[in-house]
Amino acid sequence: MLQFIRNFAGSWVVKILFVLLILSFGVWGIGDVFRSSTPTTVAEVGKVEIGQQALDQEFRRQMERLRPMLGGNLTAEQAKRFGLLEQSLQSLIQRTLFDLAAADMGIAVGPEVVRLRIADEPAFRNQQGQFDPNIFRSVLRNNQLTEDGYVAMIQRETARQLVAGAVSAGLTPPQPLVQDLYRYRGEKRVAEVVTLPNASIGDVGVPDDATIKQAYDDHQVRFTAPEYRALTVARLSPDALAKDIKIDDAQLRKAYEERANEFGAPEKRSVQMVVTDDEAKAKQIADAAKAKGLAEAAKDAGVEPVTLDNIAKADLPEIGDAAFALESGKPSDPIRSALGWHVMAVTGVTPASTKSFEDVRDQLAAESKKEQALDSVFSIANRVEDQLASGASLDEVAQAQGLVVSKVAAIDSTGKAPDGKDAAPDLPGLKALLPNAFQLKTGATSNLTEGEGSNFTAVRVDSVIPAAVRPLADVREQVIADWQQEQRAERAAKKAEEIAVSLKQGAEAAAQDVATQAGATFAMTSPFTRDAQAVQGLPAELVAKLFAAKPNEVVTGNTADAQVVTRLKEIIPADPKAADADLAPVRAAVEQGMESDLVAEFTNALRDKYPVRIHRQRIDQFFASN
Repeated sequence: MLQFIRNFAGSWVVKILFVLLILSFGVWGIGDVFRSSTPTTVAEVGKVEIGQQALDQEFRRQMERLRPMLGGNLTAEQAKRFGLLEQSLQSLIQRTLFDLAAADMGIAVGPEVVRLRIADEPAFRNQQGQFDPNIFRSVLRNNQLTEDGYVAMIQRETARQLVAGAVSAGLTPPQPLVQDLYRYRGEKRVAEVVTLPNASIGDVGVPDDATIKQAYDDHQVRFTAPEYRALTVARLSPDALAKDIKIDDAQLRKAYEERANEFGAPEKRSVQMVVTDDEAKAKQIADAAKAKGLAEAAKDAGVEPVTLDNIAKADLPEIGDAAFALESGKPSDPIRSALGWHVMAVTGVTPASTKSFEDVRDQLAAESKKEQALDSVFSIANRVEDQLASGASLDEVAQAQGLVVSKVAAIDSTGKAPDGKDAAPDLPGLKALLPNAFQLKTGATSNLTEGEGSNFTAVRVDSVIPAAVRPLADVREQVIADWQQEQRAERAAKKAEEIAVSLKQGAEAAAQDVATQAGATFAMTSPFTRDAQAVQGLPAELVAKLFAAKPNEVVTGNTADAQVVTRLKEIIPADPKAADADLAPVRAAVEQGMESDLVAEFTNALRDKYPVRIHRQRIDQFFASN
């Protein structure tokens, strides 16, 4: 249609069409065209609207919090499957509910409270533990926050905490509940453990062909090869771009001059210092130090000197100028700071040093290339996305935009090749894209995805090898080994039953003798609690069974390679009234649980007062899968 208009734009027919089009706008009005926009509100709490941007920011924040726990690989689609999008939405809703409650209660957080909270934040303190305005502003800049925005955030957060604190104020856990929970958690048990390894059964022979075939047919899932896919992987890497970038000496020298302060180490000093609140005492120490040295003078005055090793002037707020003006070994006169009166002596000096242009030339070149590459990589990525969206093939786009293309002959959904090895060891970012790649049809290409280090990757599925049962001839040895392992486990289980019968004959029967006769091992556990994660030879299933057993009762279980028979030897109660009983952790846990329940009930009440409306369809559209 557009080509038709271009070809015939001068004809009288098209001119008439344009006139009619303009008249139609005049009749219907064009205001709605410019005024109409897609609503961006994703939820409403009372009369407060939560927008798409707020949800997107919270979702990304939650992703950044979780990403390090997953090895740095977490896509938006994976985060959605983990429930992070819903969690982000509910978090914003709850904050808004508490903001409304705080406003209705007339809670206002004054500037003095905000100032104290900011001053108490460890991230804003210097090496001396003092609040540093420069560090404060630097942290805000790094987190893309303004001072006004951060202050407003602290005010809202403090108000919410006051509301939540009022809900749970004066909460006291019932003492009987704390004591019962202490008894439950603190009770310990001791058990005799007889372990019979499946391998102790020894040779079980080799199955005949019919048995092998039956074992193969009965356990075909074990012998099924997973689906494999052949992939074409196109990567856009800043490092690859940087290799072709040329930086001339003029640019490097200019960068060196602009960053000269980065390539010099400032003068550093080791300073011995005495601090006292009494000016007269400080003068006395300073006078005495001139004759006998600061350390001796401080000792005579009953004051312990402090030594600060190899520090820069910037590390000594208020007194740095004085410390760096002193001659080495000569004590200072008393100097006043917010901490008191200081008397100092310089015990060592490391002169300032500067690296030459030649010393840092390679570093500057590498950094300049990387910077230019990063500037280029995003513009190239945009062109790649546009070309892929227009229907161009991945090979054409890669050649036009300089992407590095790799072929992966066969890879499963975990990144393994048919031989069990890593299918693409040179493509570390590929594993994060496999869930998406295994959803594509043959011939389809994924979107260009940004990974760690601003590396962009697109994947095309060249072919699919469906999951299939491996031929018996290929897995015969594995079938035999599995059958033998099962036979040993079955025979060991029967032998374990005989051991259990022997132990059940009476409390006087020696478990160690029974174990020796059966070719098993014996052990007596140390006392363990019901939440024990590791007990000598006991799987978690048996720990639970032993806490449901009576003294001398025998319970059995198994691990992957052994049969385990246990007999409960002793029950050690936990006495909450004992002198050494520590009920504080239990009381804190109960209190925290009660607080959480109260806050949850209060939140539900707030939802009744301020109705919550969620626009699910908009959220699905805004955060649709690629």
